[in-house]
Formats: sequence, structure tokens, C-alpha cells
Amino acid sequence: MRYSHELTAISDWCQRYRIPCADIDTAMHRFDAYLKLLLHYQKRTNLIGCESVSQIVEDLFIDSLQILRTGDLGATCVDVGSGAGFPAIPLQIMASPAAFHLVEPRTKRYAFLQCVCRELGFSTVIVHNAKIENCDLASVDFAISKAFAPILDWLETARRWTECGAQVACLVAQGDWEAARQVVEKDYVVVGEIDVSQRVYVRLEKRCRV
Repeated sequence: MRYSHELTAISDWCQRYRIPCADIDTAMHRFDAYLKLLLHYQKRTNLIGCESVSQIVEDLFIDSLQILRTGDLGATCVDVGSGAGFPAIPLQIMASPAAFHLVEPRTKRYAFLQCVCRELGFSTVIVHNAKIENCDLASVDFAISKAFAPILDWLETARRWTECGAQVACLVAQGDWEAARQVVEKDYVVVGEIDVSQRVYVRLEKRCRV
């Protein structure tokens, strides 16, 4: 692997937090291939803001995996506003859910995601070149988004799934979570919460109304 040295940060992180992976060698080779694609396409289009390989690994790859510290993903997942593949692609590499829907309306990023899935051999990942409002995804176990919308807007978007029992992840700045928490907890139960460097990774379930 070309970036084996930099990618040891991921395997070290997995060991530290006891994140399971059925085949860590295959996962590292896929991260290496994904990294190469990101750097190659970054020359033509502004996919990511990170400049160095180590920054991509820490700020994008590991950042995407933090939610795994709160539990498994479930069988069917959706990532809304996938962009260059975060957090969905790192999660697919490590957790391998039975189905992962990536929703990305921008054509160039959609084409990139299609290329990534083809090169990494992801047969259970479906990329939708559409806005979430136009996607008919009725059955979802876990919904996530890195930067789709402010937390309350994101929860409103995910309501179609959470009202049917799905869990939803919120990846937000600590201040934004503190400002919204009281409102959020009126309708949702916090089932997992991780705080890393002023960023919060929260897993929520809809409250049952009696």
C-alpha cells in the first residue's frame, strides 16, 4: 500500500476503541485505494478541503468512524449529502452494512462516488443522484449526514425514518449541540454520545409516545 504508514492511525484508533472489523487488511487496502482516488480527483475538482494525507486520515476518515463508538449501524443505512463520501465510505469500509444509500445531488460528486464504489468493490452501496426530497427510501435502520443541514433541520429530514424506528446520527460542533439539546431531547432519546475536540457525535432514537 502506498499510504500504509499514514493509515496505521486508523488501525491504532480501532484498537484503542475496540471497533470490530472482520478483515482489517482488506479495510486498510480499501482506505488506501480511496485515498488515492481522493487525491487524484482533487487535482480536477474541489472535493475536500484537507491538504495533507495525514489530515485526510485524521479529519475525514477517523472523523467519519467516530459514530461507531456509540454502536453498530444496522442493516440498511442512508447518508444524506454524501459529497466526496463522508461519512458513508469509511463507514462502509469498516462496518459493511447490508445496504448503504448515498444521496448526492451534485453530478460531479455523484460520478466520483460511483467511481469509488466500483473501484472498492462495493456491491451493496447505492448512489442516488438526487435531492433527498426526491428519493423514496422507505426502509432505513440508520440515518447519518456530515454537513447536510443544521441539527434541527436534519432531524426534520430524518423524521420519515425515525418515526418508523430508525436511529439517527448528528455530527455537530459542541456549541451547536448544547444550544439544541434541550429542544432535541423533547422528542428524542440520546442512546450514544461522543465528544472529541469540540465536536459531538450523537446517536438518537425517537421517543415513544404513550
